[in-house]
Amino acid sequence: MKEKIHKLTKLKFSDIKDMKKLLVYTLLSLVIILLLQIIGYFTFLNSIPDFLSKYGWWLFYLDISVVSIVGAIWYYESYSGYVSCMASMMIGMTLGMQTGMMLGSVFGAVNGYFIGAMIGMILGTFIGLITGTDSVMGMVQGMMSGVMGGTMGAMITVMMFTDHVLIFMPFYILINIAVLLGFVYMYHDEVIKDNKEVVKKDISVSLFVFICVAIAMIFSAVMVYAPKSILFGG
Repeated sequence: MKEKIHKLTKLKFSDIKDMKKLLVYTLLSLVIILLLQIIGYFTFLNSIPDFLSKYGWWLFYLDISVVSIVGAIWYYESYSGYVSCMASMMIGMTLGMQTGMMLGSVFGAVNGYFIGAMIGMILGTFIGLITGTDSVMGMVQGMMSGVMGGTMGAMITVMMFTDHVLIFMPFYILINIAVLLGFVYMYHDEVIKDNKEVVKKDISVSLFVFICVAIAMIFSAVMVYAPKSILFGG
């Protein structure tokens, strides 16, 4: 017990390789995405009635979710080395669950439960599968977590929509980001640290930003133009 407490008290993200780069990449991508959405609003989106009240906060949370998830996957993809079965399960479970929870919740709040659950479940299951490939248990756990996270994420915002959901969301998003930061630390601690055989793979900032922007723009279009539940004016 004392060793566990000592290890937690020594947890320093400043010791993690590429942590500063990860933060810079995600913040840069978020700023670019927000600028493009602002330009889009003043050029053609402002013709949609009540656009800001319907979509404003949810597009913002969508952007944060995209850059956070892509950032965690980028860190995972930046290194390759031996991954134990237990670590593989944690990787697939965390990335699958958080993808489903974060994306499912924002789409659920705007498009309804069906669209939110489908998008969250499919993307969460896919991400959980491909990031848990170091073991069969990791893949299965990742897929299970994607299914659970996607359906639960959409369910949360649909059920809370009339009960202070906009007050709830900042806490929800911050906690999910904290989980992804914990994943980064866990991956560094379990796979990268003190591993002389780990291989570093360079992923350029331009590629990172392009992926974030492309995903965010596609998802934004889906959020705005996809069918809505009858509960959300569909």
